[in-house]
Amino acid sequence: MGKTMIDRLPLPKRQKDALRQAKITQSLLADAIVKRDKFSLEEKSNYVDILYARQPQMLGTIIVLHRLGVSEATMEPLMDLLFMITIALENGKIELPPASEDLVELCYERVTSRMTQETDARLSELEKRKASQDYIEQHPEQWLLAYTFNMVKPMQHSTEEERVVNLFVTTAFNYVEVFTELLHPDWQKQRSH
Repeated sequence: MGKTMIDRLPLPKRQKDALRQAKITQSLLADAIVKRDKFSLEEKSNYVDILYARQPQMLGTIIVLHRLGVSEATMEPLMDLLFMITIALENGKIELPPASEDLVELCYERVTSRMTQETDARLSELEKRKASQDYIEQHPEQWLLAYTFNMVKPMQHSTEEERVVNLFVTTAFNYVEVFTELLHPDWQKQRSH
């Protein structure tokens, strides 16, 4: 999306600024989705190998979910999310270092902390919405975040047990946080100032 189109959106200035700094753009994301959706089984297998070579910690979370009893069918959208991000990075010629175990854990703690705050009964609905809106408006990978919100929405209304839904949602947003941290290493520091 071009600069003039972003300027026309009815969004707060800080959200428009975040859209401009996104490294995984709307067009990279859209192209990656189209390519991923055309994958054959062999191509999926090849991308598992690519993921393992580039981001072994991220792929490792899938193995952990499997050990925790999450079905392959439930994990499929998470694999698709990883495939899509990998394709978008390739198409954008963006190379990232592998996420460390410490980074994955730090991001997981951030995600679970934010999810706890958003469901804290002591906070008013207005306070919860404000905290969520602040987070969304400042997030530097707006397109990826929006895609992930849409991806988890059906799961939150599914008949899966609550534990599985929580694992799925937490993992999806953890992927967003880890890749955002790799793409924008200082963004959390900037938010705390």
